[in-house]
Amino acid sequence: MILNNEQKYNTDLLKGTGLIQETLLLINLYESSMTKSEMIKNATESNILVKASDMRIKDIVEIVFFKRYMKEDLLVPVYLKKLFNHYSTLDVIAQLLLIYTARCNKILTDFVQKVYWPEVSKRTSVLDSSYALKFFEETIRHTELINDWSESTKKRVARHIVATMVDFKLLDKNRMPLPVFVHDITANYLAHELHFKGLSDNAIVNSDDWKLFGYSKFDNIKHLERLSFQGHFILQNSGEIVKIDWKYKTMEEFINAIK
Repeated sequence: MILNNEQKYNTDLLKGTGLIQETLLLINLYESSMTKSEMIKNATESNILVKASDMRIKDIVEIVFFKRYMKEDLLVPVYLKKLFNHYSTLDVIAQLLLIYTARCNKILTDFVQKVYWPEVSKRTSVLDSSYALKFFEETIRHTELINDWSESTKKRVARHIVATMVDFKLLDKNRMPLPVFVHDITANYLAHELHFKGLSDNAIVNSDDWKLFGYSKFDNIKHLERLSFQGHFILQNSGEIVKIDWKYKTMEEFINAIK
């Protein structure tokens, strides 16, 4: 049964998979406090999303850009723009986009955690949409997270989940699992972002966001312990309790300090 704090799965991935290049173009177009209608107007008039129809531009701006990257913090596009333009590689930005995409698409989060990583541990060679369809059937049998989806909708969503994982380099173009390496800036950004959202230090290392990359709590702590030597924070781990002394007062201050 569905729990009160759980949201039913949506089909938003049908409107956009990873869309990494499109997102970067929109991030560069975006200015602080820009509304959806202003973004749609500017994206349409500038033809920044070449060959996209007006309706497609509207869908990408509303369902992908605003819903994924501005739902919790209106400054996320500003953070990502500065990171990409001054510090980070495309691989780092793609990992951060995966985190935000998964947060707004619980179906992707659950599939990665409950299917992808267990299959990787079993050395499954190809992970195609049939695995997503099996996951949907299990979900329907045991929860109410999926209601009233037609068979064609299930098949389309399954294909789009796999395509999203290809975009974010969890799978290659042949649907084979890829090695996943969490970049230091990704881990540092995520830890600080969770901190400034108000999570406790222990909640940060237990966050489900890390599980997208196959990380356990132990993996999180080990990575953050290593990062602490870079001087952005100090981590103390007693085995049961994690205590982090944070250096920066805002997310902007942290991003400005990244080298």
